[in-house]
Amino acid sequence: MSQRITLIVIVGVMALVIAVMVLNRGVSSNALPTVSLMTVKKESHDIPAGVLPLPEALNGSGTLVVWSAHAGARLEPCGCVAGMHGGLVRRASLVSRVGAERRLVLECGGWSGGAADYQLVRAATYLRALQRTSQAVVGIGSAEVQLGVVKLNQLLHGSDLPTLVSANVQRADGTWFGERSVQIERSGQVFVVTSVALASSTGAGLTVLDPEQSLLKIIAQHPKSLVVVMADMDETALMALARAVPGISLLVGGAVAGPSPQPLAVGATRIVHVANEGKTIGYWPWGSDACHYDLVDDRVPDHPLVRTAIRQYQEQLAGMELLSDKQPTGMTTLRRDDVAHYTGNNSCLICHATAHAGHALSKHAQAYQSLVKKNYEYDPDCLRCHVVGPGFPDGFQRRGEPVAQREVIQRDLAQVGCESCHGRGSTHVAERQNGRVSSGSFQPVTPATCQRCHDLENSPKFNYNSYWERIRHGR
Repeated sequence: MSQRITLIVIVGVMALVIAVMVLNRGVSSNALPTVSLMTVKKESHDIPAGVLPLPEALNGSGTLVVWSAHAGARLEPCGCVAGMHGGLVRRASLVSRVGAERRLVLECGGWSGGAADYQLVRAATYLRALQRTSQAVVGIGSAEVQLGVVKLNQLLHGSDLPTLVSANVQRADGTWFGERSVQIERSGQVFVVTSVALASSTGAGLTVLDPEQSLLKIIAQHPKSLVVVMADMDETALMALARAVPGISLLVGGAVAGPSPQPLAVGATRIVHVANEGKTIGYWPWGSDACHYDLVDDRVPDHPLVRTAIRQYQEQLAGMELLSDKQPTGMTTLRRDDVAHYTGNNSCLICHATAHAGHALSKHAQAYQSLVKKNYEYDPDCLRCHVVGPGFPDGFQRRGEPVAQREVIQRDLAQVGCESCHGRGSTHVAERQNGRVSSGSFQPVTPATCQRCHDLENSPKFNYNSYWERIRHGR
């Protein structure tokens, strides 16, 4: 009797070991992992105070598809001006209104947001915050393919990441990122979810297979399933894919100019799409004849879990040595000059006292301090437009002693100064100090100069004429 019990225990342990090995190595193409609702943490159900209720048209018990695309790992809008849209910190609050048992949250391609070292850290923060707040399924698009295998491996290393799916993007050695597809149950329905990138997408160490053939294989394995495909494609390509691959229940995009007011129909396939850099979130009640959208504006309160992730990201940046610390970025990279160097605003004071006095009263003079107040003074995305010469050896240095304890020139570069727009001043200063006529070493300042920072993303209401009046100066 004891031998029989021992044998049963051994068999049970072996079955458990085999199951763990399968999970660690990835499932076979014939067995899809099922995302259990038990994995949804309780805090992700909490709705932040002040979030408006879900519209009546989206209420109910059926599956609600919720998606965004081309979000670029935007944790939040830059916040330099009021009225800015987007950011996971707000989008997560809107998603929280939908019960976890019925929401199918899809993060389409274009979520990565750049290849620089700090951008990869930001994208990893974005993914983990996405997992904690919405349990999204994440697709791979052209932007992610362009990162290449090394940076994708780096980005997707670690725990607490959302489910990543791709039917046609694999490493050159034939292994997959995440899963080819995943099976999810919502509101009593079982979905098979995957994604495809354009066949023309390229990235070092990656192979992009034909999306049509890749999807046909998955559909053949699950002929009676509701197949949902995130496709990083424009509307024309989405329609063509639906015609070429019968059996897709829902195509979600993508690289599009605007949202689809209602699902587009190609046979039994429905197509919905929205992009807008994650500033718009789309909803589709499964089987409905209408889509719904929220513009993620500044009236949406922050989700506390994402706000915490942002704070931790900023703290992480403070302790990191980044490649961008030695690589020029932003508006001060107007022209590389191997002779001139930055001198700071004080070198301009003797000849340009009136302009200097006007600048001292402007918001440009407080640009760096505005970051300090928010604890964002180590963020390269912010510094590129809030200091002089970030990334240049003679420009403002992101790390080091507190600015107040630095030498005069470094303190003087901690602002949007004269040289932010006019370029390095040492040649001009030397010429004037020696009584020589200026050789025209400065570059001309035009509206394009301002728009290096006052762009549509960070300053959507920028108007050169009205903004110039705020800082108008001459000699």
